[in-house]
Amino acid sequence: MRELLLFIHIVAIGAWLGSATLQLVANPAMQRAGGATAASWMRQTARIGRVVVSPAAVITLITGVILVLREDVFDFEQVFVTIGFLVVVVGAVLGMRVSGPGGRKAADLHEQGDEKGAAAVESRLRRWGLIELALLLFAIYAMVDKLGI
Repeated sequence: MRELLLFIHIVAIGAWLGSATLQLVANPAMQRAGGATAASWMRQTARIGRVVVSPAAVITLITGVILVLREDVFDFEQVFVTIGFLVVVVGAVLGMRVSGPGGRKAADLHEQGDEKGAAAVESRLRRWGLIELALLLFAIYAMVDKLGI
């Protein structure tokens, strides 16, 4: 059972990491395309957040909790476990308060022909996306290294 839970945990993190990376790489090209293309892409990034990133974060959290509860050697006070929980919380807040609304706002601005306004929103999204990616990578490092043990 442990191997299955760990497999699901790692796949969920991979989906989250892959989505974050895809958006950081593709967003600048889509922004340059402008207009309907950029608007459509930004709506899809918001959708990716709802159908990939959010479920992946929830699955990561649930499987992480179950793994800690089932293992006698790990507990919730360990540094790497705390880091994992914090990254899930920060990721959820960023998704709900920044990425989703920002993606929809950028799409609206592209559709209205306000490319400068859309670029400003997308610049903020890119900064937060880099922060999210850095946090995810740090959490993965903490898990692999069992930071604090």
